[in-house]
This record gives sequence, C-alpha cells and structure tokens, in this order.
Amino acid sequence: MRPLSELILDYFLPYEEAVWPLDIEAQWGRSSSLAVELGFGDGAYLAALANERPDWNILGVELAWDPVQWCLKKLEKLEQRSHVKILRADARLVVSRLLPANSVDEFVINHPDPWPKDRHHRRRLIQSDFIEDIAVSLKPGGRMTLATDHAEYAAWIETVLGAQDHLRPVHGTPWVREIPGRLVTRYQRKAQTVGIQNHFFVWEKGKTPSPPRPTWSPDDMPNVTLTGRVDAANLFDGFRTAAHRELIDGVDILIRHEKVWKSPDRDRWLVETLVQDGPFHQHLAFIVEFRGSDEVILKLSSLGHPRVTTGVKRALFQLARALLQRHGALAPRHSTVGALD
Repeated sequence: MRPLSELILDYFLPYEEAVWPLDIEAQWGRSSSLAVELGFGDGAYLAALANERPDWNILGVELAWDPVQWCLKKLEKLEQRSHVKILRADARLVVSRLLPANSVDEFVINHPDPWPKDRHHRRRLIQSDFIEDIAVSLKPGGRMTLATDHAEYAAWIETVLGAQDHLRPVHGTPWVREIPGRLVTRYQRKAQTVGIQNHFFVWEKGKTPSPPRPTWSPDDMPNVTLTGRVDAANLFDGFRTAAHRELIDGVDILIRHEKVWKSPDRDRWLVETLVQDGPFHQHLAFIVEFRGSDEVILKLSSLGHPRVTTGVKRALFQLARALLQRHGALAPRHSTVGALD
C-alpha cells in the first residue's frame, strides 16, 4: 500500500512545473469521477466517503494542519486509499484557480464556519463569487451538497444561492431536512441530539459546460538592482514591520515585511514577508545581497516554491522603495517590477 505521504497533493510544484489549473488525470493516474470535500475537519466523513467510493477520485481540502493529521490517521485504517488526495489550501483558492472547469462531479461542504457576528460575515465561505467558482468547476449535471445546523447562516446561504442562476436545487426546495442514506457527520449528530435543525442544500449545475479556466503559469522571477555606495552593516538598521494594502484589478492585496535575517558570513539578508492576493496567502522571503561594492540585488527566494503574483511583485517593489528612501546614496539601476524613480 502507498505510504500516507503520497496522499498529500503538493500544489506548490517545482517552479518550472507549477502550472494551474491542476491536471486531474495526471495527479490520480486515471480518469474517474471526482468528489471534493472542502474543509474536512476531523476527516471522518472524507474517510467514509473514500471507503464507500473506491472507484472515485477523492480530494479533501483543508487549510489547518491539525485536521490534515487527524484525517491521515483515519485514512491509514482504510484497505484502499490510493484514490484519495489531501490538499492543504484555502478552499476559495482551490475552486477559483486549482480545479479545472467542468472537472468535479460532486462538492461536499459540511458545516462551514458560520461566523455569526455581523462584522465577520465577509469571512463566510459562501459568497456569490465562491458559488460562481463552484459552478465553473462542476461538470454539467454535477452537484454541490452543503450542510449547516446554523439557522441564520442557512438563511444567508439560501439568499446567496437564490440570487444566482448557475446552480438549481435538486429537490425543488432550497434545502431539505435530511438526505436518506447520507453519511452522518459529527456536527449533524450533535445537532440532532440537542434538537437543532440541520439544513441540507443540494444544488446541481445545468447541462451547459463552462468555458475553460485560464492557465496560470509561472512568471519570470522578479528582481531589482540598486546602485550606490552604502554601509552594508547599516542596510536594515531600524527596520520596522510595515503593512501595505492596495486594490489592483479588483483584488485586495496585503503586504507585510515581517522580519529580516542577516547571513553571519556575508552581506546577505533574508526578508520574511507575508503576501495576500485576495484569498491566496503566501509566506515567503526576499533575498537582498551586495554584488561588488556598489550594487544591491533584491530577488525572490525560492523557499516554498512561491507563486509570482501581483502581490509578490508589489512586495518586492515596496521593499526596494523602502531601501531607496532609507539610503539616499542608492539609485535604481534595473527593475522587473515597475519604475522605482
């Protein structure tokens, strides 16, 4: 039997291979129906689903590391598990970028976080753009099954689904009280025990396929060269964590340079940085080093196989601008991330 480590689907492939959307058939080594559970929690439902459907390709998506470990322990007990893949990623990123159009037979979303406070509603998974991405990923006739025991969130979901025309209810009503024969989740059982109503939304895509999703291939690694004589020892003296936010082409971008690490034996620094392009979060690093006596090179480290997004380019731009403002003797010589003058 294949080791558990082979069930982890690394979407940060080697840089030259990292093309999105994923090649589903290549990842599983076969062509079959695909079921995707978004946010599998303790992994009990995903493991049961995998046991029930050995002829399907099964993908579980979860952002937190602890649930991934819990799920792997449950999968370890299965006689067959080679048809299961685990992807540690944000569900919104998966349905908007990683999954090809018309590739999924069934999405399962069990008890997503209701974020009950009004000020947190924007964090809810079920939003109009998310449902649109779900519809694009579904095959014609594919379906989404969503469960919640939170009445107010159920009303929210009903409103979101009712405002779109990509999916339609399978049972003729927005939701039903139960689905006979469905695998029972821990949250579902808990709600039943205390008399709370579960809501099951089963919606399907029509027969018209969606257009292909655009391919997202790696860009050239961004870099900046500054010229001028400065004291290398003082290059990052007084560096402070700084956050920068901007809206580019409708995408909310957040950049925060967090820490600077100095190489003990050379004039080279690693700048730890958080970059968010909408729902896509990357924790990465930039290299800043001297070349000769009068050149400072800024470039993206390959640690973690980062994606060269708009936010990453802007992060390098902001870092270069910060050095130019701190050291008047420096001037831009070359930049692939925009004019620094």
